[in-house]
Amino acid sequence: MLFYNFILKVLIIINGLGAASGLVVDKNHVYAIADDDAHLYIYDKKKERVEKVDLNPEVKSKDVNKKDKPDFESITKYDDHLYILGSGSKENRFDLISYNIKTKEVQNSNYKYLFDEFLAVSKLSKKDFNIEGLLTDGHCTYFFNRGNGPAGVNGVYKVAGKLNDLKGKEIEFFTIDLPQLNNETTTFSDVILVDGKVLFTATVESKSTTQYNGEIKGSIIGELDLNTMKVTRWKQISADRKVEGLALYKQSRRKYTLYLCEDNDDDSKKANIFIYKYELKD
Repeated sequence: MLFYNFILKVLIIINGLGAASGLVVDKNHVYAIADDDAHLYIYDKKKERVEKVDLNPEVKSKDVNKKDKPDFESITKYDDHLYILGSGSKENRFDLISYNIKTKEVQNSNYKYLFDEFLAVSKLSKKDFNIEGLLTDGHCTYFFNRGNGPAGVNGVYKVAGKLNDLKGKEIEFFTIDLPQLNNETTTFSDVILVDGKVLFTATVESKSTTQYNGEIKGSIIGELDLNTMKVTRWKQISADRKVEGLALYKQSRRKYTLYLCEDNDDDSKKANIFIYKYELKD
């Protein structure tokens, strides 16, 4: 196994972005969100310049109190749009933001109705509900619950509809057994879909809750089979970093080149974007 400080190489530092929680990458840009900020950060790789897009004009404070933050934990690209989702862990965290990459138009929807349905289907308590990952295959949409609540339930909500058309669609919930680090179960932190397989990151944070951070004890990367809802492969990538964002940059026959980001859980307002070479099985 390669050590994390060899495979996690800092590629970009984005100033102004603190608790980075999600990434989307294309040839020229890195799109990043934070769980304590109501902006989308767009980093131009050629110009090495950052643009900030206001996602929630109702959040006026520059430094948002933890209890008031929109808690944007998930970002995914579908067609020409970025979709950015609140975690649903509190009443002010139900936003689904759509950002049109071409027109730069921002639209805000509220997913309370959907999250209420999720709770009814899964029978999870509100204290156990914390969406940290989002992806769609064009037919179904998947929401990944981080198991850092009292019951410790990592799970996947599968909705039989496209991301922008989920009302009235069938919902299924699957509990997921994630690996352990240091005798503690990891919890989902991000997901992407590549070649029909789910790549995910997960972390261990002792004594964390859906509301508060805990002591960081490491992160892993792995694969999840959407047909069986089983983890098929995983490896540790850090002993002391909270890896929260995952994006595909490019791929070859033998490996994926990924970008990752970390939630540094401090007030530095500097986000490290790492590059990582994910080797594929023979």
